[in-house]
Amino acid sequence: MMRTAFLLWVCGLLSLLNAPTLRAQGSCVSMTDAGACFEAYDAATGRPIAKLLCVGRPVRLRDCSGKGLKPGEIYYRQGSTTLCTGFTDTTTTFTPTAPGPLIVTQNTQGSVSGSQGIIFSKTYEVVAAPAPTFTVAVCSPGLVQVTITDSNYSGYFVQIGNGPLVPAVRNAPVSYPVAAPNTVTVTGRNSQALLCDGVATQPFVPLPAPQAPVLRSLTTPADGTASFAFDALQPAYRYQLQVADATGGYRDVTAVPTGATTLTLPAAPLPGCFRLLLQDQCQPLVFSRPSNEICSVRLTGTALNGRNQLSWTSAGTGTYTLTRTEGSTSVPLPLPAGATEYADAAITCGSTYRYRLSLTSGPAVSVANEVSLTAQSSTPPVTPRLVASFNLRNQVVLTTNATGTGGQLTYQRNGTLLATTAARTLTDSLAGPPDPATPRCYTVAFQDDCGNRALASSAPACPVQLRAEPANLTGSEIRLTWSALTGPDSTVRVSYRVLTLSATNAVLGSVLVGPARTYLDLRPPADQQAVRYRIEANGAGLAAPSYSNVATVARPVKVFVPTAFTPNGDGLNDVLELKGRFLDNFRFTIIDRNGQTVFQTTDRARSWDGRIGSAAPAPGAYVWQFEATDQAGRRTTEHGTVTILR
Repeated sequence: MMRTAFLLWVCGLLSLLNAPTLRAQGSCVSMTDAGACFEAYDAATGRPIAKLLCVGRPVRLRDCSGKGLKPGEIYYRQGSTTLCTGFTDTTTTFTPTAPGPLIVTQNTQGSVSGSQGIIFSKTYEVVAAPAPTFTVAVCSPGLVQVTITDSNYSGYFVQIGNGPLVPAVRNAPVSYPVAAPNTVTVTGRNSQALLCDGVATQPFVPLPAPQAPVLRSLTTPADGTASFAFDALQPAYRYQLQVADATGGYRDVTAVPTGATTLTLPAAPLPGCFRLLLQDQCQPLVFSRPSNEICSVRLTGTALNGRNQLSWTSAGTGTYTLTRTEGSTSVPLPLPAGATEYADAAITCGSTYRYRLSLTSGPAVSVANEVSLTAQSSTPPVTPRLVASFNLRNQVVLTTNATGTGGQLTYQRNGTLLATTAARTLTDSLAGPPDPATPRCYTVAFQDDCGNRALASSAPACPVQLRAEPANLTGSEIRLTWSALTGPDSTVRVSYRVLTLSATNAVLGSVLVGPARTYLDLRPPADQQAVRYRIEANGAGLAAPSYSNVATVARPVKVFVPTAFTPNGDGLNDVLELKGRFLDNFRFTIIDRNGQTVFQTTDRARSWDGRIGSAAPAPGAYVWQFEATDQAGRRTTEHGTVTILR
């Protein structure tokens, strides 16, 4: 009874709220009973529904008349109007499928065929519950940014992973801490229909841990361009090149593509100190991380009398390196710690020098603009020094220490002009063999590119001239004589060393003979037909030895052929053997009385036993011929007769 009374009370209350309709006679059916009533409940939660239904959310209908009607005698239909006929379904659960007005009609006690019961209807509004729209930006390490773009609901909630629901507003980017399982769920809620929630979920990938960017180099040519090089950037972040401002902070210069490792900036804000700033993609910015700082360096220079004056400025700190380049040769210049200027006096007038300054600070190197200066001076150059020495081709090689690479050098041999050139090395191919009795002496004068002349020509440089000749008929002794060495400093004693050379100029022997300028070789190499000598001279202010020409003594090739031999097998004088000196390259031929060659050899170890083929030796006279080419390329021909005796 209490339950019946409660249902009657609820039904009466809801009847007032929902304006139920009891259809009168002429419309659907005569009202034969009062107190008709039904109520709608959310099928999932059991909560009563007053006015608004949700698309896609099941609704359960329940009679609330309190009459104890049988469920099989209660029929329901849904439509856009109150329905009077066609009641066949007693199902009490249905799911709205489309938004808009919906009239639910109840027919009770209509079980008698052809009769109509009490027709009772209620009007509901069906509300859609679409999935809310939103964007996800994984914009910062440990954060995900959500922007709700939906407008279908009066309220929204955001859930990150398995975290709590957090109220949110539309069209405002909000960053949330990342939580597993890396999903964003947005719920849209209708304040009038509390059960009509729309839900949507998007996955996301958290950002990698940010790494501070690293600037490696800055190059600033004189045209105002700045070229940067840096380590590879992380594509998940964005980067700004910034320059320090007057307030102690930094201002943006330009965005840097994440795929780049270099950046060239025309009309750069110079001078300046720069950095790369890693930033997240959040709006507004949540996280940033700066690189190391790199500052531009400016180099200036002026060519003064006898020196190139350089100075530089930079807002950075670190270690400076100054490099000078002349032609293709670069050398570092010594800089004191903390220096901001340098005077380069090790220069040659008229020569052009290029200077480059770099500042190293941590991992970064800032390279200044290049400065090119042409040296100027009114000071006469230093008197040049000259060294003269023969090469192995018997040419005199002259070498001077005149500074720099430019200027004009005037070489003379025995007071006669030899050449005018800028070359610091000159080769003189002499006409005729060197003669110790006629020294060849050289001098050089120098004028730099500024027109300044050295106060004097160099001291004479006279290389050793060597002569070698046999001291006896056989050449078993060889006498050497040579001229004196003259060098830059005549006060320094000169010593000489005799070098014996092979045909390939390898040193076979060496004899120190002191200051003497003659030498008798009592034991020249026995296996050398052409004996080669060279003098090594030291002293006279030379830093290295000076060498004479190579002198050669070609000793004659000599062959000894007996006049007869007796090939009779008694072991005495049975074969014809060649004897002699320097039999290296020869041909020995024996011819019979008919002009036929009966024996020939190029090997001195081979002998002739008198046989012609397999025939026994035939007594008689035979003609021999000897042809040879010595080590100097000279040909020798000899001939005679040899007799075979019984």
